[in-house]
Amino acid sequence: MSDPIDDEQSDSPEIRMKVIGVGGAGSNIVDRLMLSQVTGVELVAVNTDQQALAGSPIVNKLCIGKSVTGGLGTGGDAEVGREAALKHLDAIDEMVSDVDLLFIAAGLGGGTGTGAAPVIAEQALRSGAIVIAFVALPFTIERAARAKVAQEGLKRLRDTCNAVVPLPNDLLIQESDPDASLLDAFAKADAWIEKAIRSIWCMMNKTGMINVDFAQLRQMLAKKAGKTLFGLGAGDGPNAAVEAVADLKLCPLLHTPEFSKKADQLLVNIVGGTRIGMADTQMIMEAVSEEFGADANVTMGAVVDEDLGDSVEICILGTSEVSSVPFTKVVKPRAASSKAVKDEPAVEKTETAPRSKAASSRPATHKSNKSAAQEEFSFSEGDPKGEFENSDGTLFEGQDLDSPTYLRRGVKIVL
Repeated sequence: MSDPIDDEQSDSPEIRMKVIGVGGAGSNIVDRLMLSQVTGVELVAVNTDQQALAGSPIVNKLCIGKSVTGGLGTGGDAEVGREAALKHLDAIDEMVSDVDLLFIAAGLGGGTGTGAAPVIAEQALRSGAIVIAFVALPFTIERAARAKVAQEGLKRLRDTCNAVVPLPNDLLIQESDPDASLLDAFAKADAWIEKAIRSIWCMMNKTGMINVDFAQLRQMLAKKAGKTLFGLGAGDGPNAAVEAVADLKLCPLLHTPEFSKKADQLLVNIVGGTRIGMADTQMIMEAVSEEFGADANVTMGAVVDEDLGDSVEICILGTSEVSSVPFTKVVKPRAASSKAVKDEPAVEKTETAPRSKAASSRPATHKSNKSAAQEEFSFSEGDPKGEFENSDGTLFEGQDLDSPTYLRRGVKIVL
């Protein structure tokens, strides 16, 4: 006769995980997740376009903003998408009320995904869920106004999520074969999301060599995060662990300005076949910690999956606290006339000691007993154009000349 305590534990619910696809791009992602037979997570599609939602194979659907859009979509207006979500707060609250870990999938730059996704994330956060968003960013060849809307949506999501993983569409060109179809290119982005969800699900629900529980994940993602570090790597054969580390370091998501290079909080999950041992696990952890966060607070999970055979998969998710991101204050020069000084807005200035004319002609030197602090260069949160961030891109023959040439021409760079 079995122990009733064991029976009770076996019948206890797993970590409640849900994936919500918001807007057209987000709905497409959850549709593909359903076709790939992802188990253990509930899939939901949310859209303002009633006709597009009707064509989705997802069982759980929510059409928002009928009174605002008439069920015809937002026309690419993010504010309309936000208003549509606010009209259905009760339905959204019910959708996220029983969730421990919520994944949001959306495309930024349009109306529904950009406007509604932050509203859903905020309501889930208030209900006590951990919220991780995977969002697609527009191609650089698209109009500058769309990119600006996407950056504003990305900023809102970072204010309402525990972690945000942006997927630049330009990487789809880099990772795809020249003859690949557009559907194949987008399928690669969906594959990254699917692997990440699978990896975190395995870590939460499967017993492994090194277990990570939901409390540890919640503690790691407790603070408001700035940029996110996210990457996947895989290896196969006798040297699967070594190949997985090498593949992780070449992951294109770890080499874009949208991602942090180091992490304050680092989650590493290793999933391998029956041949993976503690030596391989230790080697992977040492390599990953040295590369992506030697001083980070590392949370580690290692799971054995018999279905993987000789393969090893690595998933890393890291966050950097907003307060820890280094920045430089720019001090404007003093105006020549008194009128200019009067009209100039107040800026914070750095106090410096006055120097004589002779001293100013000599090169500055550092004292030998003081070492200069070195910090990682931090890209700006939005479009890296400095004080011209609100200006439109330099468009020529449909291309934004402000974006790197290798991205505009689809040149694949071997890192």
